[in-house]
Amino acid sequence: MAEEKRRKTKHNLWKRDQSLFTRQTKEKDLLGFDLVPNRIQGKFEFIYIEFGGVENTKEVVGTSLVSKRWRSLWKLVPRLDASSSDLINNFLMLSKAPVLETLNLRLDENSYDPEENERWVSIAAARQVRDLELLRYGFRRTSLLPCPRSLFTCKGLVVLCLQQVSICDIPSTVFLQTLKTLSLVCVKFVSRDGLVHRLLSACPILETLTVCRWSEDRVTTFAIAIPSLQNLYIMQRPDSDGLIYDCEYVVNAPALKTLKVLDKFGHFRSLVKMPKLVKAEIKIRQEDSEKLMGCLTSAKHLSLCLTSGATTPKSFEFLCQVEYLELCTNCSSDWLSLVLRHSPKLRVLRLSRKNCGMFRECGPQWDFEAQRGFEVQWEKPCCVPECLVSSLEIVEWIGYRGTEAEKEAAIYILDKSKHLKKMTLYRKITNLREKYRTLIDLMSRMSCGCTCRLEFVRL
Repeated sequence: MAEEKRRKTKHNLWKRDQSLFTRQTKEKDLLGFDLVPNRIQGKFEFIYIEFGGVENTKEVVGTSLVSKRWRSLWKLVPRLDASSSDLINNFLMLSKAPVLETLNLRLDENSYDPEENERWVSIAAARQVRDLELLRYGFRRTSLLPCPRSLFTCKGLVVLCLQQVSICDIPSTVFLQTLKTLSLVCVKFVSRDGLVHRLLSACPILETLTVCRWSEDRVTTFAIAIPSLQNLYIMQRPDSDGLIYDCEYVVNAPALKTLKVLDKFGHFRSLVKMPKLVKAEIKIRQEDSEKLMGCLTSAKHLSLCLTSGATTPKSFEFLCQVEYLELCTNCSSDWLSLVLRHSPKLRVLRLSRKNCGMFRECGPQWDFEAQRGFEVQWEKPCCVPECLVSSLEIVEWIGYRGTEAEKEAAIYILDKSKHLKKMTLYRKITNLREKYRTLIDLMSRMSCGCTCRLEFVRL
């Protein structure tokens, strides 16, 4: 009897363990990670709240159905990321989070009402929102998202992103004292230049500014005077109807560390020195490019793409600190010899023919054969550049075609570089025979003392 009782007890314990294992496995499959024991369940609830904020709000609410204990936890999630007006209304009414950290409203013209939009942002401002994104799907000049006036009352705002938004007025008392990141993508300023100045002057500690301009922004002079600014990204949106418009920039940001300018129509009316600048990417089409180049003297990481209409700078002083340089050979191939002579600290040289894709007259960025390419003759420097003797280690040539001028330039760099470790050539070829013919042609003309590793990559 005792043996039978012991056997039944053991069988019941086994069934209980199997049931528990099956239930945990199902919940694990739904959640994607193991359950946490009850003794640290409180910590798991905190983890759930943090995890829930990363996903879409609709998915977070759905996850709460996995367990009764988690059924109301989604109300404590401090982030709202949604595009449905019903979901936004329900979330804001039922949410119990003491602080609404993030509010991402991605709306189309049928999913919002201006009054509702104003109310949502007003609630977010009262809940001390820190990260606010206001975005309208689609692209129609006649149907922009009106900017809520309550947005300018968000005193704890740290990140603000506006896309396809129309700003009619900004209160003169606005003061975004905590804002550090501002993104303006296809924003229309109804009162033109004055609104830009009022908005930027209300951000005393702004560190990152992104401006994507378009032909309907109604701003002639985009003035950026922010002493605290560290990162500036200026882009010009290519309009589908091909509109060409004149615009200019006034930049007074001496603390800049990163500068990115992609604009084929705009020009700089005024600039200040940027002694802390480390990284710059310049793709412009303008005659007065030297004004911008004179402010890049401290840059160590530089990418240049100037169309053929731009004149060669009189001085290459801006290259004196450059360690990484990317040069567009489609528009500035005649610069290569000058670049090597005036960049004594250069370690990485990247020659590319695809950067000009933003300019229609240069052809598609993948069609290398349709682009201008390297000059007919390679002009050797009068003396061996200092960077080839002391610092150059890596060379990448994207869009290499194997013309006589390109071969001479590649062989010159291979022969004269004392510390070159690797040269990689990227070429559009049709068969392996062409690849090996290119390698053999280069290697046969190299000096015996060259120890650089030569690689060939098919595009």
